[in-house]
Amino acid sequence: MSSWENWSGLVRAAPQSITAPANEAELIEAVRAGIAPVRVAGSGHSFTPLCETSGSLLSLESHQGIVGIDPQAQTATIKAGTKIHAIGRPLFDAGFGLKNQGDIDRQSISGAIGTGTHGTGPTLGSLSSEVKAFRLVTAEGEVLECSPSSNAEIWEAGRVSFAALGVMSDITLAVRKAYKLRERNWLMPAAECWRDLRKLRDQHRHFEFFWFPFSDSVVAKSLDDTDDEVSAPLTSEQMQARGERVSADQRLFKSGCELARFVPGLSGPLQRLFTRGAMGASTRARWSHEIFPTARTVRFNEMEYAVPAANGADCIGEIADIIRTQRIAGVFPIEFRFVKADDIWLSPFYKRDAVTISVHQYNRQNHLPLFRACESVFHRYGGRPHWGKLHTLKAADLEKLYPRWGDFQNVRRRLDPKARFLNGYLKSVLGA
Repeated sequence: MSSWENWSGLVRAAPQSITAPANEAELIEAVRAGIAPVRVAGSGHSFTPLCETSGSLLSLESHQGIVGIDPQAQTATIKAGTKIHAIGRPLFDAGFGLKNQGDIDRQSISGAIGTGTHGTGPTLGSLSSEVKAFRLVTAEGEVLECSPSSNAEIWEAGRVSFAALGVMSDITLAVRKAYKLRERNWLMPAAECWRDLRKLRDQHRHFEFFWFPFSDSVVAKSLDDTDDEVSAPLTSEQMQARGERVSADQRLFKSGCELARFVPGLSGPLQRLFTRGAMGASTRARWSHEIFPTARTVRFNEMEYAVPAANGADCIGEIADIIRTQRIAGVFPIEFRFVKADDIWLSPFYKRDAVTISVHQYNRQNHLPLFRACESVFHRYGGRPHWGKLHTLKAADLEKLYPRWGDFQNVRRRLDPKARFLNGYLKSVLGA
């Protein structure tokens, strides 16, 4: 019996086998031979038990690399297990870059796409919204080419499907010409942020903020296209190493997490201390793939919901109020980002411009008091959960949030009638 756990250590599995196919042929064989439930692991950066199985776990660790780039179409085809930090430099060398990224680049590209992972920007969708085609290995080991012109219904359903329809082998993404971004970080009063939120959103290609709820200020961050001179780009190996390097700030923050864990009453003072630590405004410019990600070495568990963009400020205000009122321990800030609507059936952004609000809890601290309190607020705002982040919704709840829920279920049953890809968690989520 093998063992596996996710990045935060919350999700553990004891599969009968773990297989790491190195190419599509090996992936097909692994799916065919796998003992159900057959689940797939990228980097384990999801906090929900998507990868948990007592059957067969397929690791995409060995299935990495750029398959090809089409300069005319401005697309790149990428092996499904490729880590996001390993994509930037090869694309840059060909003159291109991803249109957007989140601030963590440790995930595999298929895991990020399968869960609807995103960055920020009111004119920019999730990574899934840039998927132009993919190759899907079905439960029977058949390979399907899926795009708007081939197996279009599966393409519609599959762009956010958390490996419930099959296992992606290659993914073709829209890209853009290589570009540079200027980052600005600054501290601003929370009241000023609410007053100017629309202006800040519209003034910048990317705008987000982090709010320690026991503080009256937010840490704001913007990214905008620039022609500034920048240093030579890092290699993929350097990008990987940079994301694992533990800085003095990260060590201090982890110490704060431990203090709040043992002395909950210190949460407020520590949050105000960390806010003051961000007081100095800073500006820098880099190539896009270098400036999007930030090293996150203090491990956590996370809940994130997408709520209608017009209600974002009210929702985060209630979240902060409930944390303060209930004096919930912890020192992580709330994260607030903008995401453009899309047409993907199970995307949290289906037909709805949204803001995402993320709450985090140190992985050595009980996350339930924080997440239960916040989820009650998210529900009142019609929030849709991030598929890779913790939530308590079941099929009956989710069906009300997704107009194309039934269509997705029909495609899933057609592709996997024996439910070989569904573990216990997915059966409860999908109602299978």
